[in-house]
Amino acid sequence: MFALALGTGACKEPDPNAFETHIENIKKEGAAAAGYSGLEALVKAITSSPADNSARIDEFVTKVIPVFEEQWDGSPEYRDQMLAMLYQIGRPEGANLWNKGLVFDGSDASRKLVLASLDGIKKAKATATVDTIIAQLDQILETPSKDKGPEGGELRKEMVSTLGELGDAKAVPVLIKTMEQEKENQPVVVHREAAKSLGLIADPAATEALLAVPFRVPDSPSTTDIGNRAKLALVGIGDPAVAGVMKMLAGEQEEVNKLAANNGVDLLIVQQTAVGILGAMGATEAVDELLAFMPRDGCVDPNAPAPKAKKGKKKSSEEVIDPANASLRAFVGNALGFIGDPKAAEPLCQCVSATHNAGDMFPITEALGRMPGEASLNCLIDLVKNGEYDPETVESSEFTKQIRWEAARFAILLAGPEQLDAVKEALASNDGDDKVKKEMEQWKPGLDLLESCKADKDCYLKTLKDQNAEWFAREKAAYELARLAKGDSDVALEVAKAFKVRNPDARVTMAIMVPRILDGKKCQACADAFEDVMDGEKGTMDATMQLPVLTARQTIAKVSVPKGAGGGAAAPAPKAEEKAAEGEEKPAEGEEKAE
Repeated sequence: MFALALGTGACKEPDPNAFETHIENIKKEGAAAAGYSGLEALVKAITSSPADNSARIDEFVTKVIPVFEEQWDGSPEYRDQMLAMLYQIGRPEGANLWNKGLVFDGSDASRKLVLASLDGIKKAKATATVDTIIAQLDQILETPSKDKGPEGGELRKEMVSTLGELGDAKAVPVLIKTMEQEKENQPVVVHREAAKSLGLIADPAATEALLAVPFRVPDSPSTTDIGNRAKLALVGIGDPAVAGVMKMLAGEQEEVNKLAANNGVDLLIVQQTAVGILGAMGATEAVDELLAFMPRDGCVDPNAPAPKAKKGKKKSSEEVIDPANASLRAFVGNALGFIGDPKAAEPLCQCVSATHNAGDMFPITEALGRMPGEASLNCLIDLVKNGEYDPETVESSEFTKQIRWEAARFAILLAGPEQLDAVKEALASNDGDDKVKKEMEQWKPGLDLLESCKADKDCYLKTLKDQNAEWFAREKAAYELARLAKGDSDVALEVAKAFKVRNPDARVTMAIMVPRILDGKKCQACADAFEDVMDGEKGTMDATMQLPVLTARQTIAKVSVPKGAGGGAAAPAPKAEEKAAEGEEKPAEGEEKAE
């Protein structure tokens, strides 16, 4: 009996939960396949467990990764399994193996290893791989035919994406080189991804290349086309890029002008592109240049002497406003509204009634509504009382006074407690018109909120957070918080969360107000809040949400912490006692967020 017990103990099965069991098989001739499959099962069990798995992951790092490094060269048939386990573990100590997997020899098997390595690098934030990625990307740029594959440009796209996530500025030159490739040699999707990555790194050295790329590589219009990607990247760079964009507005970016001419693009389009970028950046230093660029035919300067009347003369043809100029004025006005500098209010007010055409009168009214101060509010109050559209520019005569209730919305948004009576008086001036009076009623929730909360920040914050409150009351709350909570990151975060409000116009307001509240600060939590809302609604947004999404993306670019400046991408390897990232299945490649 005793002998039997001894025999049973001697034949004890190896422990499947011990890494050593599988390591032994990996090294044993004829047992490697069982070793790798057993190890895969153990890694999956560890990383999917809800329990604290940090100690087991540390054990994997110290015991298994060195074995993988020993086996890599002589075990090509098991490399994909090694990389799959490294992805699940998600630790930067896998960098040596990923560097090996990144070396591309042109074969389909090698392509698969490169893509798997890039996935793992992104998850683990393995910055020790940056040099290898740069070198491999540079080689493919020199020989783009190597990156044909099932999806042309896939390797380049994933490499530049990974470099952006890692956030190391040493990648900027190769990313610029990627954007300088001609369309014949590289799919535009790679240019887009390179622009996005440069925005994540936010190095001013990329400014000129980002300005040029939309004119080098024509792209189909979309929310993620190369023009929008480059714009967002420039917004991410921020103030250091403004001078370059202003140079483009002045028509002095020679490379941009040359590329535009080669593609049949007029200089005015180049300048309008600069206008849009400056607006998205919120570039207050560009306001004077934008006002100088804005056409002023038909605008009225109240300080100018009255022109002398000429007997028997009718209006000359020169006094007729060019529709193209009116359209350009509206475009510039929109950019000035996004910037929100009060000094633009008076010049815009002089132009708001130049045509009485809804096509430019409303955008200028809207821009005024985004500029705090007496000048813009007084102009809006006058529009509430006297504004009218040209009957020929609206679908029916009952909408000739539509500008009055449109202006009323912005007057209420801009007004503080001390201007409440003036706004009420302007609204009441329309009591004799049933149509206008009825339309004005939709703004009552905002007016009531101003009357009840006055200058009470917490009162506005309560309404902002209330998802059941009227959308206009929440929009008004955001305006007041921009006035009362300057520099308060916690309030900015609540406004970002309120982006979920159902009205598209109010969403645009939430996105505009967050950076104004932050007043130059970064707020990664705010950026993440916008992403969370858009992720949650992916696939359900209709066309009315396009402008809110674009505006939110501009705000995300403004307030995000650059990846290379503590944004989370360039994290060092975790210490042994720190909990590693939870394991997970490799995500499927998906579409862009909130397209």
